[in-house]
Amino acid sequence: MLRYLVQDFGVTVLLCTATKPVLNAGQSGDPLRGLRRGIGHVTEIIEDKAALFQALERVRVHLPPDLQTPRDYASLAGEIASHEAVLAIVSRRADAVELYRLLKARGDGGGGGSGGGLWHLSALMCAQHRSDVIADIKAALVARRQAQAEGRAGEPVRVISTQLVEAGVDLDFPVVFRALAGLDSIAQAAGRCNREGRLPEPGQVHVFVPPTKAPPGLLALARDTCRKVLHDLPAQPLSLALVQPYFESLVHDAHSTDEKRIGDMLRLQLDPGALSLPLQLRDAAEAFKLIDKDDGATVLVRYRGPHARDDINALIGSLERDGPSRWLMRKLQRYGVTIYRHQVQRLVAAGDIREVASCPGLYAQIAEWDGFYDPVLGAKVDSAPGDPASYVG
Repeated sequence: MLRYLVQDFGVTVLLCTATKPVLNAGQSGDPLRGLRRGIGHVTEIIEDKAALFQALERVRVHLPPDLQTPRDYASLAGEIASHEAVLAIVSRRADAVELYRLLKARGDGGGGGSGGGLWHLSALMCAQHRSDVIADIKAALVARRQAQAEGRAGEPVRVISTQLVEAGVDLDFPVVFRALAGLDSIAQAAGRCNREGRLPEPGQVHVFVPPTKAPPGLLALARDTCRKVLHDLPAQPLSLALVQPYFESLVHDAHSTDEKRIGDMLRLQLDPGALSLPLQLRDAAEAFKLIDKDDGATVLVRYRGPHARDDINALIGSLERDGPSRWLMRKLQRYGVTIYRHQVQRLVAAGDIREVASCPGLYAQIAEWDGFYDPVLGAKVDSAPGDPASYVG
């Protein structure tokens, strides 16, 4: 599609990313998905990538001795607890909960809001909840740096999270643990380590093999591709020498995850007599859903955190009384959590949630004290749409 826009419409495309894929796939690309020729001539903005890479290097990545042997979470929790300021990122929400509970049971923290120095982050927490926790974590990191500048040790800051912190979340830790994943995910995790370059020595990123099964689909493929590249080309995981073979292999094999044949919808098959673009853009957009609308249902949770500016009970009451409006739904969006539809009936029967009469298909937590929404861990369900317990974290 990009090649078509450039060649026939004179478009100039500027691509900016921390983990640049292979844009000229060559013969190693997948011709079935229209990727054999890449997007044509590409001009690098950075003339000397190697020199810039070396100048900006801020971390060291440590791999386990064996990329096949899993690490149990009990021993991992002990290693995480040995660090006073540390971020651990896993690929499954259930893993984040387990690792958090193991650390809490050790007595190495017990809920960020209470000053215990331990926090949990996942998409089972509503957006407002996540924002509040991230604000608390940032404040704790600033307070810790200030204390150290004054010669004091400072309070510990330990965070257990899914990969939601790997994009758009500005956190800076001296030590990061990352469950084995794609090379691009490891790079994003490393971006939360010594992010501001404050440390006198490089930050430390520790990759581990989790004890649970990998999420199926693209995340599993990316992890396996990373494992293969690291085995075939021993080098620092963030080395430029690994980037091209990793993305070439990933692009080549990615068609195996395209169950809805979205690639075919976007493959150009030009017909000189056609009056419209031979691209099924609308069909592709409808098919490209990380969470199928038939699988997921949104529940409005009655979260009231320290930084929340809205009275969620009043907002839900307004929705039930007056029906939806643009301003109201925008506010309520920050209090929604997506769960599987097959969990809805169980939660309705248990008296945890009810359908909002004015918005069929939308549900609301009945009472904030019913235990359905944990003030630390979020919605109490085994998994949810988009969760790597069944798909992605």
